[in-house]
Amino acid sequence: MADKKKISMYFDIPEISWFTEGNPFIGSENTFNFRIKPDDDKLRASIWYGMKCSELSEMCADYEEDKSAEGHEALIRHIDEEYDKYLGKLESGEVTGRRTYRKQ
Repeated sequence: MADKKKISMYFDIPEISWFTEGNPFIGSENTFNFRIKPDDDKLRASIWYGMKCSELSEMCADYEEDKSAEGHEALIRHIDEEYDKYLGKLESGEVTGRRTYRKQ
């Protein structure tokens, strides 16, 4: 059996077939949260920080890509880029997390 290609550097996000079947996906790490939702011929991703659900939070970013293998990969790259930004904000204290990240 061939190894599945991991696209995200941080998250285990389902393959495109998950989304073409109409399934949404929600992921998080610390206080970074994202939701991917298929909609007609598009994939939409929303990103927010904090401990509240998406409905009670302000979105930091929203992305939309075609519901295709290429769009799926592009959406995951956007999420990884947003997570990199989040890590910088966490390090600087601009956002807080559940855990304390400090350089030793």
